[in-house]
Amino acid sequence: MAPQTNIPQTMKAWVAFGSGRLRDVLQLKTDWPTPAPPKAGEILVKVSYVAINPGDPKMIAHSIPFRKVAIAGMDFVGEVVQVGQLSPTSATGIRTGMIVAGTVPMTSILRGVGSLAEYLVVPAHIVVEKPNGVEECVAAGLFGIVGQTSIVMLRTANLREGDRVLLNGASGGVGCILTQMLHGIGVHVTGICSSRNMDLVRRLGAEEVVDYTAHDDLYGHLTSLATSTGCRPFDAIFDCVGNDTLYYRSPGYLKIDGKYHSIVHGPLGFIAEFKFNHWPVLLGGIPRTYSSVFSNPSGSSALEVVNWFEKGCIKEVPIDSVFEIDDALKAFEALASQRTVGKIVIRVKQEAREHVA
Repeated sequence: MAPQTNIPQTMKAWVAFGSGRLRDVLQLKTDWPTPAPPKAGEILVKVSYVAINPGDPKMIAHSIPFRKVAIAGMDFVGEVVQVGQLSPTSATGIRTGMIVAGTVPMTSILRGVGSLAEYLVVPAHIVVEKPNGVEECVAAGLFGIVGQTSIVMLRTANLREGDRVLLNGASGGVGCILTQMLHGIGVHVTGICSSRNMDLVRRLGAEEVVDYTAHDDLYGHLTSLATSTGCRPFDAIFDCVGNDTLYYRSPGYLKIDGKYHSIVHGPLGFIAEFKFNHWPVLLGGIPRTYSSVFSNPSGSSALEVVNWFEKGCIKEVPIDSVFEIDDALKAFEALASQRTVGKIVIRVKQEAREHVA
């Protein structure tokens, strides 16, 4: 397969020089060197959109040994413009001109590779072809961290039809997808969000919605829900926000053999698991199992998300806002507000002008 030859030598990229707060270390470079041609097993993608995640600033904030500079971003969608020679994925249909989506793997992020640039080299096995019926700006989020994390959370929880779950952050990126997946397997979902997002969360499949701003004692209210006539404690809790009090108070509304699943600690989640599961109650331990969920990006997980979409279980992927690449810092500020609904997307490819409802 002949590689495309009209690749520019430089590109736009948001590059972090050192570690720290994004506004302090992240710079937009308009003449950053374009990645070298892909090696065997790799592809070069011309990025159209990047969906940002809470983990993106964390990967810049922390110092990583031997990493001097780093391009921000993990999730992406774009066109394959080069395929590495003798790529083992060639037989699976990866080809130039294909529109693919995925997440930059952790091994690449540790070397400073990121998606918030006009071109990106990644292993071919971590991407999935964008299915028909999904706009590129939506695919950047759906088949990235949020979709793959939702898949891993479902695997970890091992729920059955009729189980009851509590989902904190039901209107966020992961929450919107996970609500639909849980509804699709017949699980009763109680979503936590603000009043302005209650209709959305119900539309996505939640049977009940709790407005966290409407209760002086949210945790006491959840306990009353779990102990009221005709109800029972939750079989599982999914925390997509990071609320330790929700876990500390969980004996009031989570079954004794139920599990509390959190996505906020990333690859360092084992520390939180040790603290919550092995410390005695006197030191902060809670008699409920704490599970830290981390999604290691893979093409197989992304393909599972495609299957859920094609089965009709994922019908809606809310896009909060679309920013231009020059305004990426504003996009990250919006993300930090924790008041967004669904995904925030950054348009990288300037000719891309899809309508977003």
